Amino acid sequence: MTDQQTKMKILAKQFGDIKKLKNMAAFFPDKKNPFLWHVSFKGPEDSEFQEGIYHCQLNLANYPDKPPEVMVLNQSGAYEPNTLICIVGLTHYHPEGWTPGTSIEAIITALSMIMQLKSDRSGIGMIGTLNSSDIKKYAAKSKEYTCTCGADHTKLFK
Repeated sequence: MTDQQTKMKILAKQFGDIKKLKNMAAFFPDKKNPFLWHVSFKGPEDSEFQEGIYHCQLNLANYPDKPPEVMVLNQSGAYEPNTLICIVGLTHYHPEGWTPGTSIEAIITALSMIMQLKSDRSGIGMIGTLNSSDIKKYAAKSKEYTCTCGADHTKLFK
């Protein structure tokens, strides 16, 4: 099996794993590019984000050998929309902390958990100070979000 075939097999398994989850949904915005994924995920429970549904893009061109490029596409109050995010060990900005066995589910779970950090929000793509009223406003609005990839938050996680 070639490296490309192995990579495709890994991605296919992970796509299948995400489809089984109740808090995430994966989409392909470009059917010709299996390395560009969109994933919608529910906000972390017991947080100001829990009522929201957030939509991110992952460029998995170098995955699993190197970390993906990740950005959240809709407003969340935690991440700048459409801006690549810097998270040590999880995104392309810090390949030195990357572990090739890290699943896409683990990356999205970490992205969700990091949303609620109150301290050290200085990373690229992160909003420096969390504003509770903005977060609640964006969480409510996130349920109306639709993307050209087929994600329709009015129908997800019902």
